[in-house]
Amino acid sequence: MEAHLFEEMARTEDHHWWFRGRRNIIEAVLRQHLPAASERRMLDVGCGTGGNIPLLQRFGQVVGLEGSADALALCRRRLGPDFPLNQGHIPEDIPPGRFDVVTAFDVLEHIPDAVGALVGIRAALAPQGVLVLTVPAFGFLWSEHDTVHHHQRRYTVDMLTGQLSAAGLRLRWSSYFNSLLFPPIAAVRLLQRVLPKPRDNAPRSDVETGGSGLANQVLEAVFSAERHVVPRVSLPFGVSLIAVAEPNAGN
Repeated sequence: MEAHLFEEMARTEDHHWWFRGRRNIIEAVLRQHLPAASERRMLDVGCGTGGNIPLLQRFGQVVGLEGSADALALCRRRLGPDFPLNQGHIPEDIPPGRFDVVTAFDVLEHIPDAVGALVGIRAALAPQGVLVLTVPAFGFLWSEHDTVHHHQRRYTVDMLTGQLSAAGLRLRWSSYFNSLLFPPIAAVRLLQRVLPKPRDNAPRSDVETGGSGLANQVLEAVFSAERHVVPRVSLPFGVSLIAVAEPNAGN
């Protein structure tokens, strides 16, 4: 991920429609799939600039892991110097001990050896622990956003299921999301491939646009509306994919 994007993320993730809508979906899924437990030990891998951690703290005691020193500095600025944050990558730098929940929100697509990362997460999970993750969906939606963010791939349910299984994890539940906005987003991204680009047009991240005004409020409302459906129903398409997995009892 380009270093300048961390500053942009820290500046926008509290009010940009995409970050807010995704958090609303994640919260609904966590409430559906995690029983109440104040002593739950949680690890947020790829915690970035910390925008999801206040939400996760409602579900347990959170430890953060982030590979980028720039992102980690912004995360410390948000959460304070005493919050338990670790710099490192998965799987080699996962903090010791077992965790009841590991979260990885838009992380796995950045990692060349996704199965190796999942093996490390599997080893860090308690026997009854769960992994909750999100990834971008469908390779045909590949855009400049993926390039700038150094993505390795976009996912389908079958692809994710195969990687989880190879790592000793079982998919408990999954759903595509950001489905209501899927048609216009897909249309724009497909058009971007065929329309001529200015010679000086550098690739841009989607989070560098929007984030304020009436359009931002409308997009957030549309995206967030899916929180009433996604935790209970597996939607067949969407811009992103959310999943809950657990250790395979046979491993």
